[in-house]
Amino acid sequence: MAKTLTLAERQDAEGAWHQVIRDVCYGCGCRYLIAEDDHDLVWEPGVDRSTHCTDEECECHITPVIGERRW
Repeated sequence: MAKTLTLAERQDAEGAWHQVIRDVCYGCGCRYLIAEDDHDLVWEPGVDRSTHCTDEECECHITPVIGERRW
């Protein structure tokens, strides 16, 4: 029997719940979350920085998108 993977969930700005997966910011290398069912919905790290962050002035820290579409 195969194991079932349970993904974490986050609520978007409109109140809907989505399973999320991790991705990496190309600007600074920090991890952020994207909705598994809609990769345009993101939860960026904001003030949470990785120890490997290469740019503390990166857009994902200065003006993070939380549970909304990245345009």
